[in-house]
Order: sequence, then structure tokens, then C-alpha cells
Amino acid sequence: MMTPVLPEKGDDPASYQTAMCYTPGKAPYLILDRHANGDCIYLGPQGCMIWDRAPWTCREFDCRDVFKNSDRIGRRLAVKNGDMPKAIFDRGRELS
Repeated sequence: MMTPVLPEKGDDPASYQTAMCYTPGKAPYLILDRHANGDCIYLGPQGCMIWDRAPWTCREFDCRDVFKNSDRIGRRLAVKNGDMPKAIFDRGRELS
């Protein structure tokens, strides 16, 4: 899952390690940089290491809503296609 950095929502791109995301049909945009395995570079063993200054998208994200607004088939497809890590759905289920 890519996390966009949105200056229009108050994010300061200079305060994050970012990468440019190129999506066909869309203008390039900044995202938080990722490790080779796709994990956010700010994801540590205990979760987000920059929660106090996380980008707007991260602060607004709620895994409970992601879980509640999806069905079993949709969750399986999202994980299979690499759109959403299984851990997000698992945590959303746990907190719901």
C-alpha cells in the first residue's frame, strides 16, 4: 500500500523520505519511500515510528473501516493482488 504525501492537506514533503510514484494516466506524485519488500520505511516492530508527524493519509486511515467495508472475497482478492496487506485486515478484525 502506497502512502501519498499531500501538501494540500498539510504534509511537509521535506520532512519525510519520499519516492515519486508514476501511475499510467495520472500525474506523478510523492509517496513515503518503501523497503524492497514493499513495507513503509517508517514501519517498525511496534508499528509506525512517525505517528506524531505522520502524513495526513496515515492519520485518517482506520483499519477497522477497511475491514468492515469489505467482504471475505474482497479481502482475499486485495491480499492476493497486493493491494492491501493481510495484516491490515487482521488488525481491523481484531479491533472491530
